[in-house]
Amino acid sequence: MNRKFALKKRFFAFHRALTLAALFALLPPVFCAGLGAEVFRVRKNVCLEVTEQGSSETKKCGINDSLSVRFPADSIFIHGIEVTVKIPQAVANCRNTILYSLYSNVSPAPSEKGIDYSGTEIYSGLYPGQLSWTIVVPLVKGNSIKQSPYADKTLISDKARGFVFLRNQLAMKGVPQSVLDAEFEVSAKAVLSDYGALKVKAAQDAGEYSIFVDEKPVAPGEDGLVLLKPGKRSVSIVSDKFRNEARSVLIERARVAELNLDLQSVSPAVYVSAPEGTKIFVDGEEVMAAGALNLESGEHIFKFNLGGYEVVKKAVIQNGKTYNISVNVDASVKEE
Repeated sequence: MNRKFALKKRFFAFHRALTLAALFALLPPVFCAGLGAEVFRVRKNVCLEVTEQGSSETKKCGINDSLSVRFPADSIFIHGIEVTVKIPQAVANCRNTILYSLYSNVSPAPSEKGIDYSGTEIYSGLYPGQLSWTIVVPLVKGNSIKQSPYADKTLISDKARGFVFLRNQLAMKGVPQSVLDAEFEVSAKAVLSDYGALKVKAAQDAGEYSIFVDEKPVAPGEDGLVLLKPGKRSVSIVSDKFRNEARSVLIERARVAELNLDLQSVSPAVYVSAPEGTKIFVDGEEVMAAGALNLESGEHIFKFNLGGYEVVKKAVIQNGKTYNISVNVDASVKEE
């Protein structure tokens, strides 16, 4: 009787395991989210590092290992991290036996020497029965990452920390030793925004000014950048203090195009020339010498006095224009 009961118990346990395995096979890649922070130990932590322009090196990561991918946290163009995993044949043959999980609020900061961590599991998936898999981790809302049946993606909230943290673990017991000894080849790269950026820099204190791109007003962010779709753009700078400027700028994906301007004052440029020894008066006040004068727009009276010879001219000066005012004293000789 006891033997029959034991056999029956083993049969139901085996049937339950098969049912769960079938259920996991039918579920989408994301099937659980962490309920709170947990403390755990890994065999080792594998560290990768990515930049905006290149992929990381390839390293090996085993069962019960963790993987941390560092990236420049202040980059406005990094929208996510893409981890490429080459799955060993032994694991592919035993699909749904290895679980990978994404964690947030990981402490301490992961390193190659660290094995004890705490964190909150926010996403989990099973490695499929194929030889490669891509895990995509978005880092910002409104990202440009495209959903794919061959890539998992979720949202991680702590981009400011500059890393993502993944952990491998067994999903079930009784797997072959070849699975326990297997190692994955892992590499990573940054998933970049579809946008580029424009940054306007002026040599002078331009004060308040407006930027127009393709004749539409735009507002720079706190970092002084204007995010734009790639392509050739017409940029106009409009200011009350300086003359308007127009430029053509090429915007490239995930790059900052800097527009350096030497702004010209909107005040009128007035240049006065006269023979040596001439006394020059502007609006009744004598100026020290001929040359460039700093005058505001409006009507002005110019008086030139040379040895008793006097010339008076009235001129209306306008902003953004250049004026040359000159006096010539000439003598003619005529034979009778």
